[in-house]
Amino acid sequence: MKLVPSVLSVLSTVLAAGIAQADLAATFESGGSKDTRADRLPALLVKAGEAPTPFLAAGEFGVTWTGKLVLTDRLRLVFSFEGEGKVTLTIDGEELLTEEGTFGTAASKSTRLNRGEHDISITYRSKPDGSGRFRLFWEERGFPKQSVPPTVFKAEVTADPARHGRLLFAENHCSKCHLGAGGMQELTEYGPLLVASGSRLTEEWLAEWIANPAALRPDTRMPDLIDESTPAGKQQAADLAAWLMSQKIGEVPTAPDKALAQKGGEHFHRLGCAACHTLPGGAGDAGRISLNDVGFKFQHGALAGFLKKPDTWYAHIGMPDFALSDAESNEIAAYLLEATAHSTRKPTDFPKGDPAKGMEVATALNCAACHAGSGVPNTALPTTDAIFTKDWATGGCVSAKPGGKVPKLALSDAERESLIAFSKKGSASLTRHVEAESTTAKLQSLRCTSCHAMDDTASLLDTVHSDTKGLIAHIQGANEKVDQSRPHLTFVGEMLHASYLENIINGAASPRPRPWLDMRMPAFHSRANSLATGLARLHGVEPGKPDAPAPDAALAEIGKKLAGTEGFGCNTCHGIGDVKATAAFEVEGINFTLAHERLRKEWFIRWMDNPASVTPATKMPRYSEDGQSQRPELEGDALKQFDAIWNYLQKP
Repeated sequence: MKLVPSVLSVLSTVLAAGIAQADLAATFESGGSKDTRADRLPALLVKAGEAPTPFLAAGEFGVTWTGKLVLTDRLRLVFSFEGEGKVTLTIDGEELLTEEGTFGTAASKSTRLNRGEHDISITYRSKPDGSGRFRLFWEERGFPKQSVPPTVFKAEVTADPARHGRLLFAENHCSKCHLGAGGMQELTEYGPLLVASGSRLTEEWLAEWIANPAALRPDTRMPDLIDESTPAGKQQAADLAAWLMSQKIGEVPTAPDKALAQKGGEHFHRLGCAACHTLPGGAGDAGRISLNDVGFKFQHGALAGFLKKPDTWYAHIGMPDFALSDAESNEIAAYLLEATAHSTRKPTDFPKGDPAKGMEVATALNCAACHAGSGVPNTALPTTDAIFTKDWATGGCVSAKPGGKVPKLALSDAERESLIAFSKKGSASLTRHVEAESTTAKLQSLRCTSCHAMDDTASLLDTVHSDTKGLIAHIQGANEKVDQSRPHLTFVGEMLHASYLENIINGAASPRPRPWLDMRMPAFHSRANSLATGLARLHGVEPGKPDAPAPDAALAEIGKKLAGTEGFGCNTCHGIGDVKATAAFEVEGINFTLAHERLRKEWFIRWMDNPASVTPATKMPRYSEDGQSQRPELEGDALKQFDAIWNYLQKP
C-alpha cells in the first residue's frame, strides 16, 4: 500500500518551533482580590466549592490569560471553545469569538494569522456557583479540530514569590510543629517512620545526618536541630543515633554477593537510574542525587529491601517503586555497594551514644512532629495562625539567623524571601487544595521530566544516559538496542483516561503498554490518584474512565478492514490481543486491545491525523493530508475513517 508522503504539516512545524518559554499570564479575580500565576495553556476545571487558586476563596471568579501566540507559518485558523461559563477570545486586538452558557455551539470565522507573534487574550468568567471549565481549540485546512498546544504560547510572567513560599511551607513540614487548619494536600505528607531505623541504617550515618543534614544532601528539607560545633551538640547527635539504632523490626538480611555487581550495573543503566542519580563513585551535579554515600548510609543487607520497596517506611518518598524482583534488587544493591566501596570519607568523631538520653533528646527536639510512630510525644508549639502574626524576617525558623533552639532550615536566600513573602499573605491559602497547581509542583519535585520530554523540553535522561553506557559495554550489541524513548508528557492529561493514568502511576497497569522498554514506568503509590486527576484538570478535562464499549457494527467492520493488511496495515506493527503483529519493525506497537481502556477518542483522532505533530520522533506513519487519505472507504474522508477504526478498537 502506498502511504501519504511523510512530510510534516504546518502544525508539525509550529510544534517544533522551540519556544523558549511556553506560558501565559493567568490573572484570577474573585471577591475583589486578584492573583496571577503562569499557566502552560489556557485551560481549567474548577468544581463548585473549590478555590480557583490557593490565594482566592471559593466562589464566582474570572480569569484572563494574556501573552503571545507564536506561529512559524502563516495559518488560516478557526477557534472554538469547550466548557461552561462566559468567555471571549481576542487576538491582536480583534475579538474573534464570545460564548456564554455551554460552549461548543459556535466557532470563530476563519482568520489569517501571519508567521510571528500575536497578542492573545482570553477572558473567562465562571458560573455563579463558582464552578468552571474551559478549553481552547483550533483547526485549519491542514489539521482537524484539536486543543491548542502549550508550545505555541509564551509570556513574561512575574512570579509571585508567595506562591513558591506556600509550597516551601508545606515541603518543610512547618505545619507539623505549628498545627492549624489543613486543606492543602501537601500538608498531609510526613517524613520517614523511625520504627525500623536500626534495621536499615548505620549509626555513623545517622549521627552525621542529625548533626548536619544539608552537608550530606544539600537539597534536604530536614532541618538542622543541634549545634554540631559544640561537644554538647555532638553528644546529642550521638545519643539520637544510638536511640534510633534501638528501633528495630526483624533481622537484617545478609549483604548481597559481590559477584552480582556487574548484573546490577546493567539494571542501573537499563532502568535509566542516571535520570535522577549521578554515577556511583563519580562526581555529583546540581540536578541529580549523589549515590556516593549509599554504602555508608545503609546496612549492606538492608539496601536490597529498600530498593525493592522504597516507600515501606516513607510513604511520600521521592524514590519510586520499580517493582524489582528479589534478584534485581539484590543485583542493584551489590552494584551500588561495590561501586561506592572505595569512597574516601573522613572518619566520624562522634562520642558513644546513649539510647535512653537519645529518646529524651528526640522528645525535646519534637521529632514526633514530622516522624510518626517514633514513640515520643509531640510537643505543642504556637499554632499556624499564631506564627503568621510574627515577622519571619527577624525571628523564627525562616530568619537568616534563627538562634537559640529554633531549627535551622536548609534554605537559599531566594527561598527565604519566598517564605517571608508568603507570611505576609496569611495562612488562608493553606486551607485550599488546588489540584492543578499541586500537580504542576509534583511534576517538578518527583522529577517527571528527568525521564519524559514535555512541551519542547527534552528529558534530562536524553542528555545523561550515555554516562552509564559503560555498564553494558561487555554485552555485544547492547548499545544497538531498539528505540527506548519514553512517552511525552505534553498531552498526557488529555490523551489518557484518568483511570488508566492512575493505574500507570500506581504500577497497576497490566499488561504493560510498552513491554519493549527497559525503563519500566515506576510507581508513585501515594500520589497516583492526585496526579492522574491533576493532569486531567491541567488540560480542562473531566477526570474519568472510558464508557462501556458501544461500537457501531457497520463502522467497526470498515475500521477492521482499514486497520488490516488491505487498509493502512496497522496490524503490521500492532498486535491484537494474543495475535502478534505480522511484521513489526524492531518492536511491536501498543496492543490494540488496550486502546479503549487507555485513550480518549479526541486524542486518538489527533494522533491518527498526524502522529509526528504529537511526537516528532515517532515511527508511526501519517495516513492523511488535508483531511483526505488514499483509501476509498467513506469517500476517502480521513476523519470518518479514523472514527471507523475507533469503533473497531472498542472491541477488536
